[in-house]
Amino acid sequence: MGKRGRDNYAFTMDGKVGASQDWGNEKPRSPWTCCQITLLVLGSLSVVVGVAMLAGAYQAIFDGILKGEMEVVEGSRCYEMWRLTPVPLFLKFYFFNITNPEEFAMGQKAILQEVGPYCYREYHEKQNISFHANNTVTFLQERWWVWDAEASGTRSIDDPIVNLNTIPISAAWSVRDSTVLLSGLNAFLNEVNEPLILTATAGEIIFEGYQDPVLDWMQNTNIPDFVDLPPGLTEYDKFAWFYKRNNSLTYDGEFNMHTGHDTLDNLGKIDLWNKRNTTDFFDTPCNKVGGSAGELWPPNRQKDLIDFYSPDLCMTMSLFYDTEIEDENGVPGYRYSATNHTFANETVVPGNECYCVKGTCAPTGLLNAESCRFGSPAFISFPHFLHADPYLLDTVVGMAPNMEDHHFYIDLIPELGIPIQVAARMQINMHVIPYRGTGPLHAGKIDILSKVEEVYLPLVWFETLAALPDSDAGELKALLFIMNSSIITIIFSLMVGLGLLTIILVLVYHYQCVGQT
Repeated sequence: MGKRGRDNYAFTMDGKVGASQDWGNEKPRSPWTCCQITLLVLGSLSVVVGVAMLAGAYQAIFDGILKGEMEVVEGSRCYEMWRLTPVPLFLKFYFFNITNPEEFAMGQKAILQEVGPYCYREYHEKQNISFHANNTVTFLQERWWVWDAEASGTRSIDDPIVNLNTIPISAAWSVRDSTVLLSGLNAFLNEVNEPLILTATAGEIIFEGYQDPVLDWMQNTNIPDFVDLPPGLTEYDKFAWFYKRNNSLTYDGEFNMHTGHDTLDNLGKIDLWNKRNTTDFFDTPCNKVGGSAGELWPPNRQKDLIDFYSPDLCMTMSLFYDTEIEDENGVPGYRYSATNHTFANETVVPGNECYCVKGTCAPTGLLNAESCRFGSPAFISFPHFLHADPYLLDTVVGMAPNMEDHHFYIDLIPELGIPIQVAARMQINMHVIPYRGTGPLHAGKIDILSKVEEVYLPLVWFETLAALPDSDAGELKALLFIMNSSIITIIFSLMVGLGLLTIILVLVYHYQCVGQT
């Protein structure tokens, strides 16, 4: 009894004896330490932030940052790249020398010898830029080319090229329905000794231009209004495929393009060309202006197709998904390629008869560019008649199409819609037909064209090549890794897990301390 009584009493602070607490019935609570509170707060924040990010906050933040950089508005990263193209561009020309000019004029097949490449560096700059409230931008595009002697190797712009004289071909084509005008043209061609085949330098045929007596006469003669001559004969004093294009601000026309400021789903889409959404070059619906303006596409591309409006072809051109690729720097992308449907006629793609011009429909694989190329009977194909009607290969000697050298494709990063590699290849062919005349006097005969056989004669093909600079590859690969890998999900999942673990450990430790006190 005495011992138990001693256990129940204790000295108080003032020295008096008082009753002690019964620790078996009620124990004091251990206070929360600053360290425990801090860990609980940090753990809770980790859980909340991690759950929020996994629920979509991270994607929203990332998309917002990406949109701010990709939309074409002043101050964005994409704007400067779009305004002044930083990607190195190369333009290469390949000519077809006619090695049997006399025999061709007498009705034999042309024997062609490809010569090239003749290489130029190409530059693009947007000018007269004007933004609008409807999230579009209007601009003109200046392009210029500089001779690249190193890339051209042994080729020189002074090399002689034996090629078809397109001037009498175009003149005869423009008046082909009038025997009277054809006869008058024939007399003039004979008077000035206009040749069917001529020799000019590569530089003259590409940019510089060469003089021709027909063009000289057209420039100094008042042509009656009832004579519908093509603009190429009346508005130019020289002929070259790219005559007056170097440094021209207006040749490509005026573009109006969506900036993507409202939504990146519209990024790069052309709205108007020369203030219209249709053209007069083809019939409806082939005359619609649509697709991309040719440099940017909306992000998140699918494995279907891409399209863009080409002022050189006066049409919206479609390329179809081909395969997944990696460029030489390891940047992945989708390849979109031209196929036998790109320049198909109505026999391959029903409805494409709207690409016929004035009743003239092209063989499949050729685009009738008469209305687009100043009234000349020019037809566009892929080099060496790739993807075209096989019979075209039998009309000349020297064609050997292959995918590696003649294929038209654009490689895009599908997540961003940004091109990483481009090989845009086209061939210009001239539709040559005989003018043998009718009746005993051969009315309408063109002497230099009286014995030729009908042919779509290849004259030149060219390719524009571009590739992603090595300096940009690393940054793009890092961005794609973040976009496509699961590491972000793993990081935020770890945040949630570590946050929960921290909370649990702190609570367990705290209450264990309470129980041991």
